[in-house]
Amino acid sequence: MLIGLLQRAARHDPRKTAVVSGSRRLDYGSLLEQAEQRAAGLYDLGLRPGDVIAAVLPNGVDFVVAFFAAMRLGAVLLPLNPNYTSVELERFITDGRARSIVTDARRMRQCRQIVAGLGGSISVLSVDAGDGVEGTFCDLGVGLARLAPTPTQFGPALYLYTSGSTDTHKRVCCTQENLYFEAHNFVATLRLSADDAILCAIPLYHSYGIGNALLDAVYQGSTLVIMESGDEDPDGPFGSKIARLFDLIARENVRVYPGVPYQFAALAALGADSVGDLTGLRYCFSSGDVLPRATFERFKARYGRPIRSLYGSTEAGSVAIDAAPEASVAFGSLGRPLANVELDIRDGDGRRLPVGEAGTIWVKSPVIPDPVYDNRAPDEAVYRDRFFNTGDEGLIDAAGRLVMTGRKQSFLDIAGYKVEIAEVEEALRDCPGVSDAVALGVEVPRMGTLIKAVVVAPAAVTDADIRAHCLRTLAFFKVPRLIERRDRLPRSSIGKILKGELQSVDAYLAAVRTGETLRLVESIKVVAPGERRRRFERLVVLQVADMLGVVPATLDRTAGFTEMGFDSFNAIELAARLDYVLDLSLPDTLVFDYPTIAAVADFLNRPIKTQSSAPVEPSVLPDDDILARLERQLSQAGT
Repeated sequence: MLIGLLQRAARHDPRKTAVVSGSRRLDYGSLLEQAEQRAAGLYDLGLRPGDVIAAVLPNGVDFVVAFFAAMRLGAVLLPLNPNYTSVELERFITDGRARSIVTDARRMRQCRQIVAGLGGSISVLSVDAGDGVEGTFCDLGVGLARLAPTPTQFGPALYLYTSGSTDTHKRVCCTQENLYFEAHNFVATLRLSADDAILCAIPLYHSYGIGNALLDAVYQGSTLVIMESGDEDPDGPFGSKIARLFDLIARENVRVYPGVPYQFAALAALGADSVGDLTGLRYCFSSGDVLPRATFERFKARYGRPIRSLYGSTEAGSVAIDAAPEASVAFGSLGRPLANVELDIRDGDGRRLPVGEAGTIWVKSPVIPDPVYDNRAPDEAVYRDRFFNTGDEGLIDAAGRLVMTGRKQSFLDIAGYKVEIAEVEEALRDCPGVSDAVALGVEVPRMGTLIKAVVVAPAAVTDADIRAHCLRTLAFFKVPRLIERRDRLPRSSIGKILKGELQSVDAYLAAVRTGETLRLVESIKVVAPGERRRRFERLVVLQVADMLGVVPATLDRTAGFTEMGFDSFNAIELAARLDYVLDLSLPDTLVFDYPTIAAVADFLNRPIKTQSSAPVEPSVLPDDDILARLERQLSQAGT
């Protein structure tokens, strides 16, 4: 069924560009040919319809080819986050009973080590050449006859996992028919066409990326424009990629942009004089988390168009979106159900509630697998009469539009990554020496939402020990940035942890803005230029040392931040810390543009005109440099 969509697009216009990713472009005729060839090669390796193929790949052309090769074979694709640790990858590869792994040279060794630990019966294929790679995924099927048509087009096609802890993760097995309707329902509702190129700036390993970028593009025969992460900085902040996003939208005539709230917030924060516009887009829609009102309003004011909220889930696919004319799109409305989707609002006893009354949202859709979870026993509290209980709360208004009133899951959006708190808590509680722990999201000035851990553990178990343990089992973006110690966790009379009592970030801010830090900031305005630069460097050293948990004197001012162990979150955090202590507005890309302590100090010490990472000519007026701004701020504060 899904390979039929690709065949239809290739027949209609084989030279139409199907996928754009960096310097690579693939038309529909070539995409179909490569999918057929790889499918034949996988069959030749011994894989058969129904076998599971894990894809541990970043966004790109190779993921798309692997997806359709699996569909052509009739296999089940298991897409996994390429940033996962070996512990996480092994968990899902084992649970999914994968027979083969398709990855890239960068992750080849990691995948082979996992396979060796599992007994070595899983084939590992790389999409590109590298050390120790003998033949690649791209070589499969060369010279082989194409497979005969198979009766598997309605069978199992995709494994998606919801939740994340060992005890709670549930596997959703989507059939090809489910995925067909995921695309059909959305395209029919928004009336998309082959001219509506879709920007893919969301992960293709996620149901959102597959359902609302990849499948929608192929269904209508349009172009999927992938905003590649870049080998030089695959995990850099979205703020560092905005220029590329604007360029792709203009160059590839993108009409549809599915994004997440974090991305739209970054775009909304750009000044009115910044380069880039979104006038060519027909639709901007957001999913994956609740869109804040401030983001909706700022984005609309900045670009003159609304962000439409798309409601859905891994289990139910796309459910509802406000497809009304732009002028009618209002914040908070999720619009009407998509084509072929029914909604019920029910009370706790399962009775349907009238219009305007809030209750639990139940969904009936051909996108929902039957049963919903193939590794769980059927549960009528979750799925009955072909209706799925989302667990979310909402109501249907008088105009038939869905309005959300509450979400069920404790997910956090951390710089564009979705993190399930239960998974973080599991890792914390497994740390040797930790007797109790809880994780929560906290708002930190200039830094947004960060993960805070509150633990009960002896002093011998250091913060560095806890973070190191988490890094062994969790992807870097799930590791707590703030750690607080308590003798015991506050709990209610029924034993529920009172997270509301743990929201304070005062201890963290005190570590950011120590007495020495404040004295440095206050002294910068009165010292000579040479000394001023030294004090800026000392300021950066103090922040880096506190973040890494090392003695300041041990830091090499000329060493690269990556050599010190920085990841992209450290980079964002350092810029935000300096923002906070200097009371300035520094670019998120500061560490990427000035990759050493010495370089950052030089940047802080030179005149700048605006919030820009580009060097500025020394002819800038003195009134516009950092020192002058600091002097004004300190004067206004009476310090």
